[in-house]
Amino acid sequence: MPTDHVAQPWAFRSTLIAVTDLDRSIAFYRDLGPFDEVAREDAVAMLGELSSRSFVLILRDMRGHPTRHGQQSLGLRSISFNVGSLAELDRIESVLRDRGLFTSRRQIADGVSELLLGRDPDNLPLGFVWYTDDKILGPDYYRTVANLVYSQDA
Repeated sequence: MPTDHVAQPWAFRSTLIAVTDLDRSIAFYRDLGPFDEVAREDAVAMLGELSSRSFVLILRDMRGHPTRHGQQSLGLRSISFNVGSLAELDRIESVLRDRGLFTSRRQIADGVSELLLGRDPDNLPLGFVWYTDDKILGPDYYRTVANLVYSQDA
């Protein structure tokens, strides 16, 4: 009996935003929406909830670099998406590789998730994340992601 393939929904996972004053931006976004500060490492803060279903704002302090052009520009710096299955992650990896836009793929925080990195045709960093159902996210997961920000945004 044939079955219809039901696509798993995609969702935005996070955005990386370069800011000129990290403390001011944290206060603003916490006031603006339902964002708690879940991790902070050096010049990077992660705002959201300790859940794989939470949208996360990643704020990167660019104090002293208020330029609007190039690597150190202000504003949106990358986009990450939750994907529903490993099969979907495999499909996306194939598309990125076919177009020469694949960067890397790795497990994060002892297998809590699998992360696929690539870029769009305009060189915007893209992330695609699949989460296991049997593991819980914690602050260590977000610290790992915060440390990846520097390589993803390079």
